[in-house]
Amino acid sequence: MFHKNRHFLPAYVFAVMILIGSSMPATGLKKIRRVHEIFDIAFSEYSLHFFGFGLFAALLAWGYYKKNSSVILTRSGLLALSFGFFIEVYQFFLPHRSFSLVDLAVDCAGIVVMLALFWGFVMRREASPFP
Repeated sequence: MFHKNRHFLPAYVFAVMILIGSSMPATGLKKIRRVHEIFDIAFSEYSLHFFGFGLFAALLAWGYYKKNSSVILTRSGLLALSFGFFIEVYQFFLPHRSFSLVDLAVDCAGIVVMLALFWGFVMRREASPFP
């Protein structure tokens, strides 16, 4: 069973990292952001949502791509967005976190952009008759 799904291992590990990160209070992240202006941008809540869920969707797409699955982008996008919704509902029940539709919208934007890049750089290149 693991042999068939080994291409999804990076996505599984990244999902666990997202779950752990979303369970922590945001106070530690605020301390990191105060170190330098570049950290304020790189570790802003929205950039973490955008790139985090976008990368998660791309890792899922890579797993489906290596498995020769059909409708790679649709499956990856819906699964990543569902996980983002699960995380927001999960955070609703945490005392130091909250549910946010804005976060979910940023997740969705990151997923769409990263899957478009995945399609352009991986899937389209293979379909091209030119090397």
